[in-house]
Amino acid sequence: MKIEKITCSDMREYNEIDDIIALGKKYPISEFAIQAHPSKFSGWMPRYVWFETLMHAARNTNINLAMHVNSEWRTEICRGDVPYEIKRMWDMQRDNGKPVIGRVQININGGKDSFRFYTNKVADIIHAYPNIEFIFQYTPKQHRRLKRLDATGTEFSMLFDASGGRGKLPKKWCAPINPNHKMGYSGGLGPDNISENLDKINMVVPANSNIWIDAEGKLKNPDTKQFDMARAELYIQNALRWMARNK
Repeated sequence: MKIEKITCSDMREYNEIDDIIALGKKYPISEFAIQAHPSKFSGWMPRYVWFETLMHAARNTNINLAMHVNSEWRTEICRGDVPYEIKRMWDMQRDNGKPVIGRVQININGGKDSFRFYTNKVADIIHAYPNIEFIFQYTPKQHRRLKRLDATGTEFSMLFDASGGRGKLPKKWCAPINPNHKMGYSGGLGPDNISENLDKINMVVPANSNIWIDAEGKLKNPDTKQFDMARAELYIQNALRWMARNK
């Protein structure tokens, strides 16, 4: 299998923008994802202003930025509405004309609230942003929704995260569900266990698969509970070492 991106999730306003830019330049395969939801990211809240500043700093670089959309904003998008705060970021372009945010993950699994998934309206949003890769969490619970979206012929990717964003390793990793859609893997991954879990994932995916991996909770400092740049770099390094051993 080929690993296309090594995603580091949930950096926040206490992280230095220059540090993220430097890490992204050092490891072009890395990706940095912000968690977007209205309680912490709307209007001109500190995290929103911080991420917009990071986006502007990334406009003339090749570092990979992503957005993971949660809670009420997830619900709005699934009914066909893109909140203004999100749309203005999706519309921001790099100096080369490509979007600054290259991938958007809609977290349809997890949380206690129920919501409707309007397939055609979601497809319309994806078609409106052809240069952004859209990702949806996959679990058996979400299978019907994603099957309906697939039937529209819309391009999208899926993330296997059995824990629903709770950062727990699955009992077993899942093979790609549909050959038409790339699959990524998340849930309990971190610098200390990424190699052994890549071994396990490699056993269930076809040899020609293109995947990505995503870590969040285990990238945080155990004392401060904040996103830790050193832990993120170690996670990236250990994944790259696995890739070098398994060419």
